[in-house]
Amino acid sequence: MGESVGQDSNENENKKRNENVAKQQSETLKEKKRESFTEDKDSFAGLTKRNEDYMFRLNRHLEEEGVSEEKRKEAIEQMTVELLEKQKQGVVAAKYYGTVSERAQEIISGPKKVQAPPAFWKIALDNGLMIFTLFCVMYAALTQFAVKTGQTNSGILTLVVTSVFAGVGMAYFYRIAAQRRSGAKKMPFWKVILLSLIFMVVWVAVYTITDNIPLLNRPLPVIAYAILAVLSYGSRYLLKKKLNIPSKPF
Repeated sequence: MGESVGQDSNENENKKRNENVAKQQSETLKEKKRESFTEDKDSFAGLTKRNEDYMFRLNRHLEEEGVSEEKRKEAIEQMTVELLEKQKQGVVAAKYYGTVSERAQEIISGPKKVQAPPAFWKIALDNGLMIFTLFCVMYAALTQFAVKTGQTNSGILTLVVTSVFAGVGMAYFYRIAAQRRSGAKKMPFWKVILLSLIFMVVWVAVYTITDNIPLLNRPLPVIAYAILAVLSYGSRYLLKKKLNIPSKPF
């Protein structure tokens, strides 16, 4: 009977001792979290409340993903310095870097490789073939109409020259648009409009001049324009794949 009471007493003491140890560990863990929280907040001093919260959550996310302290600290410090400067212009971290998970993934995997824009001549060739195809289709329709009305139509010289001019001109404007999207030094919008108007005027002038050279500008039969349209479209399709030319809005 006495032994049973002694065992119960020892079990109670062990239970209390374990509870105290667990309580102490819990308090220690909470204290470490509070200290870590304070250190994180102090490291983001100077940031706006929204940017500070973003950086705090990002740091926690990286820690949960198992990112080393050295790598995490380097990324956080670099972003904090950048945000301190950018927020003066009203920049918000979530819009500038994307969501916390997206930015964390970028830090873990490394920045995405930016594909270099295609060479100017490739874009000019692509646009030139596109314009050539459209003009061949238009000339085929107009030539068919001219047969019925007795009117003459512009010929092959006008078709080739205007297509080349349009291809080069549109490639130039594509480059301007790419610069604006990349955030590089942008050409003023009024200058873009002015250049567009100049381009259209010169294009019409080139068309008019070549259209008035009859010896080298004889119209082709409808079937010839149709064949040229198919060939130029097919060539453009194959070249886009072979030269890795991206699709464009024009």
